Amino acid sequence: MAAVDALWVLIPTGQRASGEWIDDTLSERVRERGLLARTPLAGQFPRHRVEVVRDPDPVAAVNARFAARGWTDGLPIVPPTLGRIDEMLGWTDQPRHAVLGEVEPLRGLATVEKVAANAVMAGCRPEHFPVVLAAVEAILDPAFNLRGVQTTDESVAPLLLVSGPAAGALGINAGAGALGPGWQANATIGRAVRLVMNNLGGGWPGAVSLAGLGQPARYTLCFAERDDGPWPGLHRELGFGPEQSTVTVLRSETVINVTGGLAELASVMGSAASLFTMLHNGKVAVVLAPFVAQRLAREGWSKDDVRRELHERGRLPAETWRPSWLHAAVRDSDWPAWVRAAAEGGSIPAVREPADITVVVAGADLEIPQNAYFPSWGHPPCRITREVALPDDWAARLAEPAR
Repeated sequence: MAAVDALWVLIPTGQRASGEWIDDTLSERVRERGLLARTPLAGQFPRHRVEVVRDPDPVAAVNARFAARGWTDGLPIVPPTLGRIDEMLGWTDQPRHAVLGEVEPLRGLATVEKVAANAVMAGCRPEHFPVVLAAVEAILDPAFNLRGVQTTDESVAPLLLVSGPAAGALGINAGAGALGPGWQANATIGRAVRLVMNNLGGGWPGAVSLAGLGQPARYTLCFAERDDGPWPGLHRELGFGPEQSTVTVLRSETVINVTGGLAELASVMGSAASLFTMLHNGKVAVVLAPFVAQRLAREGWSKDDVRRELHERGRLPAETWRPSWLHAAVRDSDWPAWVRAAAEGGSIPAVREPADITVVVAGADLEIPQNAYFPSWGHPPCRITREVALPDDWAARLAEPAR
């Protein structure tokens, strides 16, 4: 008979301030929508802080139970054992039971400990936890409209941009393959935020999240900007000091690869890809390849110049906007006044003003103009930044040999 081992794991799902578990609501939704085949154990778990899992292979048992309860994203998870969670909590000064806020739409409480459990499940290293906390605090800001992001039938996902000296030290990739795969920090930090949205906010696909198609960015969308770009980094633009590090969160409807220069980027921005951005006064992001950014800087361009050029040239013809599906589905009076006024002039910029375009530099040191455009979705317009609060001795701790 195989020996039985045991794991003490934290229950990663959410409770409301009233004490109710959000899974009670989710289990009803699952039954109503015929999704029990995917999550046959929805709502079935011990109503305690900790569960003891005894099995000859407890890691496999935790994975099977958590998947059947709806607590994963379809990929294997790392069991959130109490020891691993304590390691995570060692990288923040916040008390484990401190509440960051309610995670919409089902309003589970985002305690520091629960966020740590989901970060462990995502595969984060302990030193990644301050970035996860900053990102969660950002999506809980009312301006992010997490309820809309979680429940819309569009495929919007949080876009996490990490800027400042901690990004490279923590292994958050800004170079070749920054959008993945292959980098633990990028993959797991973004995934941790998604698991928080799933397990504390109840954003289960088909039950609460009604995104018709979804997108790969709903697993993770996190990368850093290069710290050797020709212009000041995003954290400096937003008023932070050179020694500070930040996470900036936007809503991304998709990721569009754009090979070329500003003309090609403007062409993509001035297309139907930006319709929801126009409707909601959105803020978008543009990633410039180092090759493109350096060439522009040598020619005397600043980031402000880039934004103005994209705003001026990235325009959708009014004759394309008027017969579009979204224009037909939305009353003319519901479109922003600046959109209607621009349409009278013949073309509509992707965003209301140049400042609504976030420009960062990322990607490989190759002579190839491989850029990206992230159109926005939802209201109110948002670009939310939080400082990454690192321990005072973080640099020394990172220098210690890996275990």
